[in-house]
Amino acid sequence: MKLPHFGFDPFNHVRFPNCRDTRYLGAAIVVGKGLNARAHMNANAGNEPTPDSFVWKPDPEAKAKELGVDMVVANTGRIWTFDHGECQYGYGWEFGGAKMSHLGTMVAKDLVAHFHGDAYVPTLLTRLTRWTWDAGKEAHILREPNGTVWVMQEYTRDVDPSLTIDNLKNIGPKLKTLPKGWKFETKVLEKDLVADTTKSDGWASIIRDDLHCTYQAMGYDSDTSANYIP
Repeated sequence: MKLPHFGFDPFNHVRFPNCRDTRYLGAAIVVGKGLNARAHMNANAGNEPTPDSFVWKPDPEAKAKELGVDMVVANTGRIWTFDHGECQYGYGWEFGGAKMSHLGTMVAKDLVAHFHGDAYVPTLLTRLTRWTWDAGKEAHILREPNGTVWVMQEYTRDVDPSLTIDNLKNIGPKLKTLPKGWKFETKVLEKDLVADTTKSDGWASIIRDDLHCTYQAMGYDSDTSANYIP
């Protein structure tokens, strides 16, 4: 394996303000097979702008061979729904013209389940990030009957090409497999909402909905990342 040293780099802290409705690229470097496989999660957020006009055509097989790993998986574009982001990155690398950085890790089978399994199943990953939704802006929320709240952190047009930042508030009827008792709502925040995983031992709990939009937990189990529950 030819990956750089694993782990976070204290000198590679990036901020990407005013990022609501901006696109980023992602990639997973999978090391190992079966139950022993782990995934190094990577993104270009904060490293460079990624306009909608940028067509990314990476070669995952060639990159996996170059790095001496089992697999590389590319995510060709997701769109932030919060207003300001911060990441503590690790090593950086070039992938098909995109400036990637190590963001965190997942168990590979959880990665596969998250992207290809059933919706609304919690998944854990480690990353040191701070997402901020500004007061006066919309937050799109899944609310469980037990009080757990999941706030949309990104959306995608992979399933529904008609999605925009302005019509996300209308997706409730499209969530056909939403668990019993769960509710989708859009709320205009009265104060800034901050999800800071440095306050939850570096762990983030996430889920995906029927449209493959991703949400981060606020108050799930013993999660303490959020400054309040919206």
